[in-house]
Amino acid sequence: MKPNLVLELGSKYSKAELTELLNEPTLSSVREGVFSCKNSDAYLLFVDLEKADKEKRFHFNDFFEEDFFHWDTQTTQHINSPKIQDIIGEVLTPHLFVRVKQKEKSRTLPFVYCGTLTFNMHEEKTARPAHIIFQSDDFDDLTSNKDLLEIYSWKPYKAGTTSNSKINKKGVISGRRKRNYKPPNETERKGLVTSRIGQGYYRQQIIDKWNGRCAVTKSGLLPVLIASHIVSWSESNDDERLDVENGILLSPMYDALFDKYLISFEDSGDILLSEQLSQEEVDFLNVVSDAKIHVTNGMKPYIKRHREKMLRANDQIN
Repeated sequence: MKPNLVLELGSKYSKAELTELLNEPTLSSVREGVFSCKNSDAYLLFVDLEKADKEKRFHFNDFFEEDFFHWDTQTTQHINSPKIQDIIGEVLTPHLFVRVKQKEKSRTLPFVYCGTLTFNMHEEKTARPAHIIFQSDDFDDLTSNKDLLEIYSWKPYKAGTTSNSKINKKGVISGRRKRNYKPPNETERKGLVTSRIGQGYYRQQIIDKWNGRCAVTKSGLLPVLIASHIVSWSESNDDERLDVENGILLSPMYDALFDKYLISFEDSGDILLSEQLSQEEVDFLNVVSDAKIHVTNGMKPYIKRHREKMLRANDQIN
């Protein structure tokens, strides 16, 4: 039985449960991180993201970067190993099962099913293990599944380690994401907090970028913080709509002012107040007129476009 026919994306499964569901009697006794199914073309990858409790030789580079998955093969495998060649040639279909930790309070944790993978590229000069980059076929930008969001956003630095991979997929917008990412409806278009987009991976990326705090006030009250595009959806191209550098996290009052082009920011991060805001309104709203945010180089083209739109609006009232 093919896993994607009986398993649900984001659901948790133990190896014992998978043994029954997939009708693979030997699966439950397998301790390795891979299993080749006898009843289908499925090749199961079992991944623990945090490896502090494992021997150093098992500290593999496994993590999501955008909708790509970094994976180290078994220590006995290289790019020309038969199973790896079968994956590359699409004779075998990799199915990914991930958990952040192997155990919690001495209890073995189940794996989260993350769907199928397609070979994307191989990192040259890596062998035993070889480092492979997969395209995730089922990566869900709109998911509200907490387990998937935790896995998607997990990075080696969160466990105090770094990746040895020289391949960087951060900021790469795959053709798959462009094809599958649908525009929001009218009620979703302004921001990303109340929509399904707002509960999904893009919002989580923005939260991570801003360390979970409002860019201006530094408030960390996530339930009220709004993750929005700097350059609006309607004025962005496909790449820009999914670029985390085009995202800003703001408390409701500052988000409303930013959305209406009543405030913007210099490339230095200094706040700019629209001429449409009187000093009385600034005082009434308690706007911090000398506020400053952190602007990365990647944000500057977006901030510039937003700022210029605010300045054009000022010109129209003069």
